[in-house]
Amino acid sequence: MRYKNLRYSCNVIGFAVLMFLAIKEFVSLLLMAFSVERGTAPYLLINIAAFIVSCIMPVITMENMLGLHPKLFRRTNTAVTAACGVYSYLIILIAGFINSLFLAALRLAGLDFAPRTIAIPDGAVSVVLYFIHICVLPPLLEEIFVRGYILNALKPVGTTFAVIVSSAVFSLMHSSLENFILYFVCGIILAKVYLTFDSIFPGMLVHFINNTMSFFILYFQQRVNAVSALSMIAYINIFILILGFVGKKHLDKCGFKFKKVLCRDKTMGEKLGCIFKSPVAVTALAMLVFFAAYQSFHSLI
Repeated sequence: MRYKNLRYSCNVIGFAVLMFLAIKEFVSLLLMAFSVERGTAPYLLINIAAFIVSCIMPVITMENMLGLHPKLFRRTNTAVTAACGVYSYLIILIAGFINSLFLAALRLAGLDFAPRTIAIPDGAVSVVLYFIHICVLPPLLEEIFVRGYILNALKPVGTTFAVIVSSAVFSLMHSSLENFILYFVCGIILAKVYLTFDSIFPGMLVHFINNTMSFFILYFQQRVNAVSALSMIAYINIFILILGFVGKKHLDKCGFKFKKVLCRDKTMGEKLGCIFKSPVAVTALAMLVFFAAYQSFHSLI
């Protein structure tokens, strides 16, 4: 069959995703069973350990079962990487604003989703652990897992197919159907960054900037009045806007173009069909959708 190897790859990726979900959800159930308080140091330490294992084990699995050994950590020009980071974050910021308008429209329609973020705890140790859990580990491990392995495993049969599938998996991994489009767009941007530089470092930087900005905005919102928080967010966004355009100018000067992300693929339907003919991949996709729907339903106010 034409895409026999693709079907096998989809099954392996599906198995890796199932492994990720199994570890993640099992630890969540344990924390609930033992009534570990959210935001405490033990809660954060357990989640950090679980997140590391849930990303590393699937990567090892894909490496062994697919014989995949991508060279991810190529050196890049520091100035170009920094320019890419701020410009890509600007695009994500715009996508986030559009997503906020979408959620506002849903709110008017009677669907109001509660925030998913855990309040940043008091105490230096808990704050540092929270920062590691939110800002350090996801940029490092999610980029290796999704862009480094899932994207590279699918790239031989088509870059567009690989970008779309890896971005969809990335979005569903965040268990938030109401934010699916936002995470999907972020996945496409991060995939484009990786493919442009042929290195995982720039994508990690973009991911780190995004999560760190969210962390500091949340930290500030919880500790000052609403007016001061809104003023700070406005100043930050203006600063990012300026830096983003400066970054774009530098990328243009260096010959890096971000306009074309996806190309037309006449065989896309046939390739997607391989996913739905792969039982493990279908199971993984169903589980991703189930947990995303479950979390979204329970976040409704």
